Amino acid sequence: MKYRVTVAGRSFEIEVEHDRLVRVDGRPLYVDLEQVGGLPVYSLVLDDGGYVVFVEEGQPESPPATPYQVEVRGQVYPVEVQPQPCWLPPRRSESPDLADQEVVIRAPLAGVLASLPLPAGGQVEAGQVVAVVESMKMQMELKAPCSGVVTRVHGPPGRDISQGEELAIIRPGRSF
Repeated sequence: MKYRVTVAGRSFEIEVEHDRLVRVDGRPLYVDLEQVGGLPVYSLVLDDGGYVVFVEEGQPESPPATPYQVEVRGQVYPVEVQPQPCWLPPRRSESPDLADQEVVIRAPLAGVLASLPLPAGGQVEAGQVVAVVESMKMQMELKAPCSGVVTRVHGPPGRDISQGEELAIIRPGRSF
């Protein structure tokens, strides 16, 4: 799964390939990240050493981006994480918007499907949680990139899932 991450105004493309391999602007980096005791505190080990990281989620100003305040070694950084729209179908030239296309929400990592809070037929707002994936002892909320109707969900929660697996489909638009 690819993300556009902006740290203190500087943007990076982050691609999570598997449990420990992450590419930052194409450069491979092996990481070990673990949440400590269910708190917003993480142990992060990189090639150059270990860090204790404190993370606080902010309020989104423009979904699907998710803002955070991240503290490392006493320095606080504003961080914004935005999934790259790799699950969106390619735009057709005769249809410049997504109104007639489906948006597929895929698992960014292998793990366990912790929850699917919206049923098929449920209405969803941009930025609302569609699925929660647990991987590497962390829970990751997958948020709707647009408003619409959830047309399909691939449950049940509690089952193992593969990276890239389809979890839910959204039909963009406002039918409510």
